[in-house]
Amino acid sequence: MKQAFVLVPVLLVIVSSCLDGDFNCTSGERLPAASVCDFKTDCANGTDKVFCGSCDFEHHSCGWNDSSSSSYSWKRQMANITSIPGVDHTTGSATGHVMHIDDEQSGSTATLEYSVEKQAALGCQLSFWYHIYDSTSSSSSSSSSSSSSYFDVTMVRGTDKNPVLRFSKIKTDGWEKATAFLGNQPGGYKFIIEAVLGGVQGYIAIDNIMVSSSESGSCPAERECTFQGSLCGLLPQPSANFSWSRITGTAQPANSSGPATDHTLGTDQGYYLSAQLWSHPVRSRCAVMTAVMEPTPPDGECLIFWYYMEGSEVGELSIYLQSPDSKRRSAKLWTRSGDQGKHWRHGRVTLDSPDTPYQVTFEAVVGNGPRRDIAIDDLIVLNGACPPPGFCDFEMDYCGWVNNPPAEYGVDWDWFSGEGDGQLVPEKDASTNSALGHFAIFMPAKSGSVAQLESETMEAVDQACLELWHHSKGWLSKVPTVITLTVFVKETAGLRPVWNSTGYLNGTWIQARVDYSASGPHQIILQAQLPNEMAESFSLDDIHIMRDRSCDDSIPTTTPNPATVTTSAPSSAMDCTFEQGLCSWVQEVSDDLNWIHSSGLHVEQPWDGPQYDHTVGNNQGFFLLLNGSGSKDRERAVVSVPVSTRTSHICVGFWYHMLGPSVSTLDLLVETKSSEELIWTRRGTQDPEWINAQVTISKNNTMQVMFTGHRNTNSEGFIALDDITVRDGACSNQDVCGFESSLCDFENDVSHSGRWVRERGTEYEVDHTYGTENGFYTTVMKSNSTETEVAQLLTPEFTSPTEICVRFWYWFPAGSSDILAVHVLRSEELGHALWQRSGEASLGWEVAEVTVSSPPKFRVAFKAVHVPGTNSTVRLDDISMRSGGCSPPGSCDFESGQCTWVNIPKEDGHDWVLARGGFQGPPTDHTTQTPEVLLFQLVLVELVIHRSDSSVAQVLSEWIQPKDATSCLTLWYRMNNSDSGTLKVHMRSGPSEEDLMFNSDSSGHDWTRFSQSVERNEPFQLLIEAEANNIGFIAIDDISVTPGLCQGWYMAVKSDRGDQVSPASMQSPTMTQASTTCTLHFYYNMFGDDSEELTVVLKEGSTTSMLWWLSGNRGDLWHHGEVTVGRVPQDFTILFEASRTFIKPGHIAIDDIDFTNCSLPEPQPFCPENMFLCNNSVCVEHSRVCDFSDDCGDWTDENSCGERSQVLTG
Repeated sequence: MKQAFVLVPVLLVIVSSCLDGDFNCTSGERLPAASVCDFKTDCANGTDKVFCGSCDFEHHSCGWNDSSSSSYSWKRQMANITSIPGVDHTTGSATGHVMHIDDEQSGSTATLEYSVEKQAALGCQLSFWYHIYDSTSSSSSSSSSSSSSYFDVTMVRGTDKNPVLRFSKIKTDGWEKATAFLGNQPGGYKFIIEAVLGGVQGYIAIDNIMVSSSESGSCPAERECTFQGSLCGLLPQPSANFSWSRITGTAQPANSSGPATDHTLGTDQGYYLSAQLWSHPVRSRCAVMTAVMEPTPPDGECLIFWYYMEGSEVGELSIYLQSPDSKRRSAKLWTRSGDQGKHWRHGRVTLDSPDTPYQVTFEAVVGNGPRRDIAIDDLIVLNGACPPPGFCDFEMDYCGWVNNPPAEYGVDWDWFSGEGDGQLVPEKDASTNSALGHFAIFMPAKSGSVAQLESETMEAVDQACLELWHHSKGWLSKVPTVITLTVFVKETAGLRPVWNSTGYLNGTWIQARVDYSASGPHQIILQAQLPNEMAESFSLDDIHIMRDRSCDDSIPTTTPNPATVTTSAPSSAMDCTFEQGLCSWVQEVSDDLNWIHSSGLHVEQPWDGPQYDHTVGNNQGFFLLLNGSGSKDRERAVVSVPVSTRTSHICVGFWYHMLGPSVSTLDLLVETKSSEELIWTRRGTQDPEWINAQVTISKNNTMQVMFTGHRNTNSEGFIALDDITVRDGACSNQDVCGFESSLCDFENDVSHSGRWVRERGTEYEVDHTYGTENGFYTTVMKSNSTETEVAQLLTPEFTSPTEICVRFWYWFPAGSSDILAVHVLRSEELGHALWQRSGEASLGWEVAEVTVSSPPKFRVAFKAVHVPGTNSTVRLDDISMRSGGCSPPGSCDFESGQCTWVNIPKEDGHDWVLARGGFQGPPTDHTTQTPEVLLFQLVLVELVIHRSDSSVAQVLSEWIQPKDATSCLTLWYRMNNSDSGTLKVHMRSGPSEEDLMFNSDSSGHDWTRFSQSVERNEPFQLLIEAEANNIGFIAIDDISVTPGLCQGWYMAVKSDRGDQVSPASMQSPTMTQASTTCTLHFYYNMFGDDSEELTVVLKEGSTTSMLWWLSGNRGDLWHHGEVTVGRVPQDFTILFEASRTFIKPGHIAIDDIDFTNCSLPEPQPFCPENMFLCNNSVCVEHSRVCDFSDDCGDWTDENSCGERSQVLTG
């Protein structure tokens, strides 16, 4: 048997070079020597790669050197040296060249040598085409004398030899390809291709050797940053509010949710980047960016990083790609928000900028959580695009999967390669089919062991396919494993198993594919379990989650999908972000005042203006602002821009922000050659955020576009504008159908004679979208028919396993007898009416919301029944849909907006305003009892009355259609003093039909509940009215309308044996310490003429202290009780003790127990100058130092008080 060895030796590059060591390309470029053979094509004609391993042997051997020790050697020959195959692989011709050995060459060994001096990256591979021919194998009688030829590919480093590929064949049918996976290797290694000719009459040839990228990487070395020694050249982003900090886990304060250890070393001494969000205001931005990097290869580069985000309101992390010249808007490539668990998570994103240099920005936005931080670590840039989302081949790490073993019997999945020690380790992985490839492995040491891999959190999906490969190994063979793999879907409701299987001990990788769906945010859990003692292993590789497809119709692929920079429509000279001024917009001189070019830095109070702009989202970004009150009514501020386009339709897009108890109007107008016309308008306070508007202007000869802001002498609040764009053509709003340019994708049901049509508004009956006669709505087309007509408007078809909330605005004109109903149309069958309204004419546009759901495909149908004899028909506008069910009619906690409650405009009146807890109103809302996060309630605040009469604000609910004859209305209200005014609640059945349900001018010092049963079968509305008399606030929260009578529960004293007087005692749960400001609130009712006592007792261990005592008849009324608990430095409980004689009728009852301000103050990174710094980093006011109370929580504020007294009095 003759053997041929191909050894890859030191490369001798015979090319033109310069005296200073630089390299001259034959195409004219000049390169640094380090760029030669770096696995990248730097010369235009590729001459820097000619002698770098890859070779087609057409002109020379490309640096491959035969170093055979005998005459049995490799030779570069024309392919016609043999008749089979007679052609080379490169050109397919007889004159093409190959490397060749045959049996006529005497000797035993032939070798080609080549060395790789440059570092090779993850995914680098060696491939070649080969041809084997043995003439003795063609004879059937010679089978005994024939044996297989084989190739061995071995990597050599010094004296170490590592086999990476071996295969054998008697002969090939034409040219065939072999691939050897090299992996991430430092320079200074060789690989050997060993070819063994099995017969005595034959030959072996090779051609087209390639050292190139594989599907999961490429050969050039990557860039990596672990932050252990430096920031790796990362730079602060100038427009950000603050930058990231390089820290270790030991530097994290107690009020941070950042990681205790880094990802690189896994210790508290390892470094990573922390955004330190806990020390910055909500919504501020932290950003850092890379230095300018060279353009990416055509297939992109893969950025891999690790991030840590713990806590539901921790904030948001985003990755952006931008060009250094900032002419192109940065493209968001990746984002995550909210709680990602107590793990370092893996992230990856493809960087695609083949034509221009680029920078990568890491941005963290501060969330609302009290403990918040975001961290990143281990940044790596790989050559080539990232694998597709949801794919992991484990070649570098666990990708986005993390170990999350159960507390009992839990173990981790290990990260191994075929080179790992142990009889139970697979020899090769599934991705590369080599010992160098990696996988996840479960090798339990004892029975009952459980390992769990947990995916990242993913959004809801109707259908998805999970594909994975698994491998089992044990002492037995050809039998199922004892180990079981179970796939769970983890949702809010818990774990749901979707598939399980045992492995099979046959030494091969087995593919499994699992269909699943999820109705909300979810994770995939891969759980392996060993039920009893058995020496087995279970491995996983090439996990791929393919969304929006089933396993039956999906074709798995590992081809990366490179991310691209989002391109927007061409900019216009009329566009403006106001970051550099007013652009082409000008302040009109014919108005009364100017818009202010302002930023959030100039906003001291929430009603002075927005605290952040829309463009960059921080307090340094700019916008146009009109705030405060005017010196006269109807003051105007006008800003305008000349129209540079002459098309008949233009789309004006802009963002506006209007907030305050008395905000006037914002108008969009156009000026033509002959007139000035109002196109769009908004009046009064809106949601407390930037709101987008898209307005189509369909006017010929439009010369100028204008925005006009108004204010009056009693105005309070602001109007702001930002990010104006002007584009040719009509607007297209995908979120709401306003019928401005079409019926959207809605259709008329042709089975009915009636038709819904678009109609323009009039001066007195404007549309809802624009609020003017220039807007459109849809209405039932009037006909001359004497028959009742039905018109049915159908939405596009939906498929949603979860509920959808349909929101729409409607108007019943005066004199109309129409009926409007909402149904679900499924399989051409109309379901029962989910909502219906008829009869009473509307005073304007009214809003309604309807929850719809259906597992199969369905449409929402708006059904109108038009009765002949009337000139007007029902109208619809601004139909929108969102995921999740609607709030019940009339109910709202105001956490996400006003639900369906609408302010009623009043001349010279005020609006109810969505406001944050703590701003001039209640310190907290009622729903969550917290002021920090963005929690809103309707508040009538700081009414400074400029007239002798009072000011009134009214808010109206949608029409409530009772399901039962009796409903229960409950709401919570709060006023700060008796001068605040009066709060009234009316039940309204028509414009002039109102019944007073509630009237109050006081609420005490806390939120107070009003609850009343409503007995009514017919639809009704709730009208809440606040009449303010002086400075103060009136607030409402948590309105609910539920079926059935109102029922409340309380605790009351009941007799037991009756033969002795002993107190009834009710004890609280055990509580851990209390601050000096801890206060107990409750309500009590003590009524009757017998002896009655009620006591509040503090119990600390075996010690009890009376905090509060009351006796006697207090009337059959609920009274508010307030008890100062104060500083308690240990575990404690509160007892309510009550006694009565039961001789005469009466009762003792308590309700609504609440503890406020009881938690100890949190440590802070630093204290303001006017605050005292405790030893435990808590900040307290100087007035609370030496007040005989432990305000710090560690007695620091009470230590050395005698010394302080001497200093003060000395």
